[in-house]
Amino acid sequence: MKKVEHGKTFDRNAANPPAFEIFHNTVTEGYPKHWHTAIEIIMPTRGEYEVVVGKDSYNLKEGDIIMINSGVVHGMRFVSQGERIVMLVEPGCVENQEEMETIFLRLPAIYFKKEDEEDPFYLFLRSQILEMVREYDNESAVMTHRICTGLKELFSEFGRKGFSDANAQNTFGAMKQQEYIEAVLSACRYINVHYMENLSLEEVAAVSGFSKFHFTRIFKQYMNMTFYEYLNSKRVKRAEELLYDKKMSITDVAMNSGFSSLSAFNRTFKTVKACSPSDYRRQRESMVQALLMQG
Repeated sequence: MKKVEHGKTFDRNAANPPAFEIFHNTVTEGYPKHWHTAIEIIMPTRGEYEVVVGKDSYNLKEGDIIMINSGVVHGMRFVSQGERIVMLVEPGCVENQEEMETIFLRLPAIYFKKEDEEDPFYLFLRSQILEMVREYDNESAVMTHRICTGLKELFSEFGRKGFSDANAQNTFGAMKQQEYIEAVLSACRYINVHYMENLSLEEVAAVSGFSKFHFTRIFKQYMNMTFYEYLNSKRVKRAEELLYDKKMSITDVAMNSGFSSLSAFNRTFKTVKACSPSDYRRQRESMVQALLMQG
């Protein structure tokens, strides 16, 4: 999708999009429904803006923050004259850092935070965003390093908040809570490496050092999803990447993303993405063609 920053245009469907982009959007038009591999963060600094995802609509006022995850179909509606900070971040920008892949798989499709001067997490998000904008605008020699560091800190805080919220739901001591977090992260690292194999709950539970029953409970508590949901999310994420290659058949995509059969792949992909792999590929190609015609 093409974006505008003071007259510049950016094509998010280019073969090799930038690792990140940050810009001041003052466009007085909306954007039709689209999606991209980048995670998008929007914060109005003046005026209002509306983001539409499916049947849900999010009205952003000055200072509100919304994060739209990779691959989520969304559109924007112009509400009033103003300016918005928009950040586009390719997950690969920081995903190769330890634990980042697990954090990205845990992120919700949409995260919407109203301005709240009393909320430490909101204040952290706003501070990080504004600091990265300053770095980007100044174009210093170390800009890329500092922004990538800032992005890692931002997404790491999402991960810490998720685990902190999970800890608040139990009555275990601090040492036991940390033991559980380490066990879950160890299991996630194992899944991230071995997802192509025929992994079982018993095998991964053994890696974590817990019984199948106990592991099932703590994994769901700390990851907000089951072991199999996490495994399938990892496999589907890999399948999304492979579907960009039009030379690969759907069967080849299935076999190269850890699925044992085409039927299992189609069923799981539709459960996670609400469309079949073939439809997903067609939708992406249609959006790319539409954007090319607009350009």
